[in-house]
Amino acid sequence: MTAKPETRSSDPARLTALRARVDALYLAYVFPVLATVRAGEDPAAVELETRLLEAAKAVGIRVRRYILPAEISRADVELLIREINVDFLLSAALLIEPLPERLDPASLAEMVLPKKQIAVPGEPADPLTLLTRVADAAERSAK
Repeated sequence: MTAKPETRSSDPARLTALRARVDALYLAYVFPVLATVRAGEDPAAVELETRLLEAAKAVGIRVRRYILPAEISRADVELLIREINVDFLLSAALLIEPLPERLDPASLAEMVLPKKQIAVPGEPADPLTLLTRVADAAERSAK
């Protein structure tokens, strides 16, 4: 039996502060929602997504997951990104890397609206940093 992965927050104070901020957003009728896009079952991508989902649950940010087959065409991923861009219920979007080799993360990330971008491809970021950016995006879109 495998152990359940931990949230792995190296900073409980950051987790608590973000939870309080998200609670305040909800009280102001601002609902931070992250869209994650993962293609395939790469272990590193699955691990990142798992950590992100655990941290999101801990701070109260909702996540809409898009899990795509590794064989998906670039055109289908582009269509999904366009749909995410126009979905006003989604505050932010994250392409979970690594993606299959034929799907260039940099060019796909360029398609995500700047107001919904929370990460640059190849930039390492911990789940709490990414989720803080989701809260930032939700606040910006509410103004």
